[in-house]
Amino acid sequence: MNNISKINEFIDHFFRHESGKLISVLTGIFGSDNLILAEDIVQDTLVEAISNWTYKGIPENPVAWLYTVAKNKTLNAIKREKHLQKYISESLYTVKAHRETELKGTEFFSEQGISDDQLRMMFMCCHPSISKDSQIALMLKTLCGFSIGEIAKAFLTSNENINRRLVRARKAIRQDNIPFEVSSAKQLDKRLSLRI
Repeated sequence: MNNISKINEFIDHFFRHESGKLISVLTGIFGSDNLILAEDIVQDTLVEAISNWTYKGIPENPVAWLYTVAKNKTLNAIKREKHLQKYISESLYTVKAHRETELKGTEFFSEQGISDDQLRMMFMCCHPSISKDSQIALMLKTLCGFSIGEIAKAFLTSNENINRRLVRARKAIRQDNIPFEVSSAKQLDKRLSLRI
């Protein structure tokens, strides 16, 4: 298997198995308002990986490389956006605090931290103010790495319809200021009673 095939295979594996984790972590750091930014950063990181690895080879720890590049890209993007000033100081503090204990880019993205952020992402995606169909589409896209086409096929609908559901869900997250957190026991009981 040549180097290009290895790179493509790894990128495909990453998109299926790691992109949801990375989007969850970045959303946890930078807030639910920045879900779209987190998704864009993951896409941009994959593009950079393909370009970089084609010439320099796959790094020793490719997952840590991807997470570190994504984190740095996110910080740079937020710094450029003046309307997101309120997030900069909090985000920089979080990153600086973790950098002091960081071991080659992996400590910041510990397995427990990633799992916790994925759980928070699930609760955010399944907030009652988002329609059930949009909740499922958002979970499949954001956490599972499915394409819009794959989701549309599963729902037996068009790509445009799924895209509209995703746009509505992301808009609800911003407008309703849906928190990136696990619901309290009281909130959980209330949310579960709405499902019955």
